[in-house]
Amino acid sequence: ALAAAQAWVELDPENKMAKEVTALVLVEKGQTTEAEALFGELLDKDEVHRGTLYRRIADLLGRRDNSAAGIALMQALADRHPDTPEGYYALAYLADRAKRSELVIEALDKALALRPDWEDAARAKIAHLAANKDTKAVTEFADQYLKRNPDSRRLRLNYARYLVEQNENEKALQQFEALLKEEKDNADALFAAGYLSFQLKRYEQAEKHFIADLKLRPGHMQTRLYLGQLAAEQKKYKDARRWYDSINKTEDKQYFESRVLLAGVIAKTDGVDVALAHLDGIEAQDEEQYVRITLTKELVLREAKELKRAKSVLDDAVLRYPENTELIYARGLLAAQLQLIDVHEKDMRKLLKKDPKNAHALNALGYTLADSTTRFDEAHELIQQALSIRPNDPFILDSMGWVQYRMGNNDLAIEYLEKALAKREDAEIAAHLGEVLWNSGARDRAQKIWADALKRHPKNDVLRGTIEKLNP
Repeated sequence: ALAAAQAWVELDPENKMAKEVTALVLVEKGQTTEAEALFGELLDKDEVHRGTLYRRIADLLGRRDNSAAGIALMQALADRHPDTPEGYYALAYLADRAKRSELVIEALDKALALRPDWEDAARAKIAHLAANKDTKAVTEFADQYLKRNPDSRRLRLNYARYLVEQNENEKALQQFEALLKEEKDNADALFAAGYLSFQLKRYEQAEKHFIADLKLRPGHMQTRLYLGQLAAEQKKYKDARRWYDSINKTEDKQYFESRVLLAGVIAKTDGVDVALAHLDGIEAQDEEQYVRITLTKELVLREAKELKRAKSVLDDAVLRYPENTELIYARGLLAAQLQLIDVHEKDMRKLLKKDPKNAHALNALGYTLADSTTRFDEAHELIQQALSIRPNDPFILDSMGWVQYRMGNNDLAIEYLEKALAKREDAEIAAHLGEVLWNSGARDRAQKIWADALKRHPKNDVLRGTIEKLNP
């Protein structure tokens, strides 16, 4: 191969491809000095296309087996023109393929030092940090970069999506809102901002974004579904029914979902039994649809506080599909509410046997053991496992705070519960934090947290029960 490549260069000495191929063969033979000379000659001669050539060389080296030799060669070539950021970007690409994490960051930092507004390099750094689960580094770098380069729309969009994955809904919404200032007609950003506003219970803001999305995409049925849910959440049941009924029958998935969601509206306006009859009238096409209908029946009954009847529905469903994890999980949660701890534990253990890294099952079992038993060490271990899998999940943080409280570690409990409440304004998290603060002597602060939560969740049983228990 080397003889053929060298003959090619001799016959056509100005042919760049011939020199690239010769250099590649030299790399494979371990003759990196000669390879560097050939690649270096190409880079030295073509200043205009030097950045493109660096990327071309990285692509060629990335296809070879000898990654160590390729990285060493690219390091030398990048240092040959230290004022060219593409050289270090190319080095980062090869280092990433070889899983040389420190070198990736070092090379990207050099590239960004030379070209601070280079969005491709910034996105590559964020992607690498995210892949290595360094959430703190991602947010610090992205926030600083966007502060300096507010027009970096692709990076902002990627960062916002990353924040959603990390359950950082507040920060994600801020990024989508910033993006919309630059791109008012970005339908995907409008939809995402509407969804996140809905999750954060900012209903007016959510409706504004969804309506704007619908003006751009009248046929976007998922937006119509969310507008129905949004109306139902605000007890605007007539509007909710109107949105659900606007879903086209030809849209199989959304139409089915609209019929299921309509049951919640019917339960509020016509009663539980009418809602259940409506659900019985929906013909399930497969196991997934059967489970969706069943879980809606359970929800309707649970909201009506008919817990035993809800469990009976789930029991029948589990008999039909004994390995369905959604049904098992739902029954386990309901069993905990009914203080059937043995049933709860059996269901959660079954899920964990199937998937030992099921964070939701780990958290549910850990919380129940912490709340309803004295098996605190076991509960702590389960919740710790869940937290290692989903470190930013507010409900798992809440569970960790609660188990710390039950173990007598009030200061640590407050720390976790405050972090959980900052991530999600949830009634039960507020109830827990208030209880720990109350029993730690910070009663004024506890009452303020409860009062704020009551404004948002005036009928939450856990919140009201906690307040009545401690401050009758």
